[in-house]
Amino acid sequence: MDQLEVAVCVFDTNDRTLLWNDTFLQFFPEHAGHVYAGEDYRENLRRFYLRRLPEDELSGMERYIEEGIHRHRHQQRAFEFDHYDYRVRVASLSLGAFGRIRLWRKTAPLLTGMQDRISPKQIQLPNQISADTVMALESLADGILMVDTQDRAVWANRSFLVLYGLPDIESLNTRMFGDIYIATWAHKQPTPDFATGLSVLKERQRFSGAPYVLALPQDRWVRVVELRGTQANGYSFFSHVDITDSRRQQEKLRQLTMHLESLAVKDALTNLVNRRRFDEVLDSEWRRMLRSESTLSLLMLDVDHFKRLNDTFGHPFGDEVLKCFATLLSHCVQRTGSLVARYGGEEFAVLLPNTDLPGAAKLAEFIRQQVENMALGNEKTRLVRITVSIGAACVSGSELDLSSSTLIDRADKALYQAKEKGRNRVVLANT
Repeated sequence: MDQLEVAVCVFDTNDRTLLWNDTFLQFFPEHAGHVYAGEDYRENLRRFYLRRLPEDELSGMERYIEEGIHRHRHQQRAFEFDHYDYRVRVASLSLGAFGRIRLWRKTAPLLTGMQDRISPKQIQLPNQISADTVMALESLADGILMVDTQDRAVWANRSFLVLYGLPDIESLNTRMFGDIYIATWAHKQPTPDFATGLSVLKERQRFSGAPYVLALPQDRWVRVVELRGTQANGYSFFSHVDITDSRRQQEKLRQLTMHLESLAVKDALTNLVNRRRFDEVLDSEWRRMLRSESTLSLLMLDVDHFKRLNDTFGHPFGDEVLKCFATLLSHCVQRTGSLVARYGGEEFAVLLPNTDLPGAAKLAEFIRQQVENMALGNEKTRLVRITVSIGAACVSGSELDLSSSTLIDRADKALYQAKEKGRNRVVLANT
């Protein structure tokens, strides 16, 4: 690769540097004497940006680094960027279980006017592009913007003008694309996505060819790809693809996925979390309790004589009882971090982090009283009152020899005692 003047750097699956060649150090002299086997790619990028970023952009370095990591892991096509006096093309290829390899190759010296963007040399540019080129680009559904070597807009097809609300070619007025983008939002309420777009445009020169997404007013989105220096006269193309529909479809898919995930952990009848989710949260809270040496309490609740209600008034009424009871529980339990779940059948559970046994007992008694005062019924059943039996248990982080199942067993036994003693009562577990 050195003989081909191709720079190479290989990384493992954790983005740690494995090996590199001499050309890599020639391309990126900032790494000479610093890069080492096992170094995180983030440190590699940090040196790269320290060399390239102006002082006013250093505050955004960590974001640039994370975006660079994302490009490294997911890059599927090569892109180009300006590097010193050359255009450099970079590719990132997967090596499967071995990691990834990055390769850099110089493509051409920078064109006149691109080597010094602060004080570019003025060169004579053609006044128009060919009719054949115009015809070809006008036939595309995507917006196409052509810029000169100074990044000034010189031509755009109709699709581009429509995307950015421009009336005609003359309205481009040899402006920079960043100015066109800002003008698109001139009479609109700026959004965080607009601010993000401005930041993306500020750094786009470094990664020409890498697609980026910009927000437009009215919740529209475009994906932009820059193809720089592809014309003999030094002109470059910006391809602007309206991805609004695909973004909306992705958002609908995301919401659907969240809904399906919610269904997987919720009880369909009561809309409380189900046993599966309860077990997950209990396991998590148990580990947190051990780390912080705090307390964790559990209430196990059972609607009294529920089978008799079903047999007497029918299952639809029994379902209504469970739904009303679940709603009442949710209103009673307002403590931060608490969890109310349908444990199974007519049995419910309330998990209370950072709550001692007296605190759990007080809440349990409040719930019992609220249920006792609740009246249900319809024209067929008339007035029906229900009661609930509750078992309460508590463990502390100092009890290292216990498991989360111990808390459930203690609360369950206390619930059984509440039923044995006549129901409609709270029983505290013995520790």
